[in-house]
Amino acid sequence: MSGNIAITGIPTTPGPGGAVPLRRELRDLQKNFPDQFNLYILGLQNLQSVTEQDLKSYYQIAGIHGMPFKPWDGVGSNTDWATSGGFGGYCTHSSILFAPWHRPYLALYEQSLYASVQAVAQKFPANLKDKYVAAAKDFRMPYFDWATVPPTGSSAFPPTLASPNITIVDVDGKTKPVANPLNRFTFHPVNPSQGDFSASWSRYPSTVRYPDRITGQSRDSRVAPILQNELASLRSNVALLLNSYTEFDAFSFNQWDPNTNPGTYGSLEDVHNEIHDRTGGGGHMSALEVSAFDPFFWLHHTNVDRLWAIWQALNPSSFITPQSAPYSTFSVEGGDLQTQDSPLTPFWDKSGKTFWTSAQVKDSATFGYAYPETQKWKFGTTDAYQTAIRQSVATLYGKNVFSNFARTIASQPKPPSVAGATAGVAMMSLAAHPAKKDDGKQPIVHVTPVAPDSESKPPTVHEIHREEQKPLAAAAPGAKHDDHGHDESAEGPIPANLAHLAPDNKYTEWIFNVRAQKHGLGQSFRVLVFLGDINPDPDSWDLEYNCVGRVSVLGRSPDTQCGKCQTDMESQLMISGTVPLTSALLQDIQEGQLQSLKPEDVVPHLRDNLKWRVTLFTGEERNVAEVPGLKVSVCSTEVAIGPDGMPVYSGQYTVHPEITHGKPAGLELNTGEA
Repeated sequence: MSGNIAITGIPTTPGPGGAVPLRRELRDLQKNFPDQFNLYILGLQNLQSVTEQDLKSYYQIAGIHGMPFKPWDGVGSNTDWATSGGFGGYCTHSSILFAPWHRPYLALYEQSLYASVQAVAQKFPANLKDKYVAAAKDFRMPYFDWATVPPTGSSAFPPTLASPNITIVDVDGKTKPVANPLNRFTFHPVNPSQGDFSASWSRYPSTVRYPDRITGQSRDSRVAPILQNELASLRSNVALLLNSYTEFDAFSFNQWDPNTNPGTYGSLEDVHNEIHDRTGGGGHMSALEVSAFDPFFWLHHTNVDRLWAIWQALNPSSFITPQSAPYSTFSVEGGDLQTQDSPLTPFWDKSGKTFWTSAQVKDSATFGYAYPETQKWKFGTTDAYQTAIRQSVATLYGKNVFSNFARTIASQPKPPSVAGATAGVAMMSLAAHPAKKDDGKQPIVHVTPVAPDSESKPPTVHEIHREEQKPLAAAAPGAKHDDHGHDESAEGPIPANLAHLAPDNKYTEWIFNVRAQKHGLGQSFRVLVFLGDINPDPDSWDLEYNCVGRVSVLGRSPDTQCGKCQTDMESQLMISGTVPLTSALLQDIQEGQLQSLKPEDVVPHLRDNLKWRVTLFTGEERNVAEVPGLKVSVCSTEVAIGPDGMPVYSGQYTVHPEITHGKPAGLELNTGEA
């Protein structure tokens, strides 16, 4: 028997039709499965306390993702890196293996967490033990869906994640506040183990988010408004990926090449990068080398895995196209083909003798779990299953850009106190691309609750408006809602007061494309996209009224120990990403600044108002013209809205170089570039 650690996930005997337990959304777990949530907090707390030398400890498993760049479970590297002279890690970012590699990685973490949960359940007093042991049996780690509209009254980054303490029932049976293991991981016994981290990261005794530049203190309160501010763009990006991308290579990872279709600059990895950026803010989540130490990493990546599982169900016949490996690893030499059979090191399979491959991890049930949307065993046919998934996508991320816009604008939770709110918070509560003021004055914000429906239920949405205008759309009275308080009513394919913008249920979708050299600045950076005036202070841009969205580039420094990243630097690897513009254009139509979504109206409007800026993850601005390889462009495509409200993309994309021509990093006319 091999001494290697076999990655099994949670051994599971499937039920009727192949049923397996579900990984649930964090807020759903907390609200509807409180015993499992209680065990989750206690189990995670227990796992984080395991000594750093234990290969199944939180510290060791997190360290697989980057620092301390030490071989895990005997899986080293046989390549001498030109600059590091030693082990180069297991990085598969900007690689065809990005999504498959993270699936057994999550399974390894889940099996350690599951074992910890089982141990904790046994510690409860006799009068509670049976209840918690039963709850522990089907425990699976949760995900956090950062792209759906938050439940009514909830923050985009709830206290469950942002608060240093959390109240639970402890193993002594008493309800008490404890240190919140979802908020941060504290390194122990030293910070971190001697020599494991670089000087810039060893200053922190625990993981941080948006650290103060002087004190290094974590500023978790900044995460929620920044997540909220670009929600419409994020939702549109996720919907675009799930509804229009049909090839695995285009969907899964962000490497760009000159043959990239202008309609597939986005990817699951691109959206994944954005969340690393928006939750990290220069802290641990911002840097791939240390991101896995932040407890939010696991909730984030479980959601990434979930989005891949949803996409797989909709596109079951599309998978990896063999590609030449751009780098060498323990088992692959640079130039060799990477295929669905390439080893996913360092993850030993159930035998402990060979490594998992992408082909073997295609089905999440292999590791004993499914997601709420992927309960295939509940459906008699594939068509019925896929129809249900599309309906779930519509409910969570909007049937189409119009319903997405209506929900994002009209269904925001009421701000705690608009009268005393900062400008940024007041702006955040309006929309992902709120109204613009050319005179530099802040608009007056009012929040008025929608009247309860005929059944006297409490209001589930709030109508948010400025004194000079009303929102385009709001939830229909008496509408049905899902567990998150989302409006599931069907008032037609398009909200009635937006239908004139899609004559014959057809409209033009607009997308901002970005490509850049991944490691060109020697660190992570972002391209922020604006439609309208920009505050001159870069510190305000994350909450800027006119900020539409971002493309986040997780670059690394020249002295990184990541072997793949060193190779990527030498080859000047290019990556790409997208920012959907249509929701922002709808906001401008609402304000009377734009007449329609037709090219004859939109092209000159974007030419005059579209802007972009580059900042490092620390917030420092960089000259756009000096970012290596940076090119930005705008493309459009025709979309039809079906009777069910779902979009049908034409697949034909038109690039409009005249929009960015003559501006820093813009396309040149008549070059044929995409």
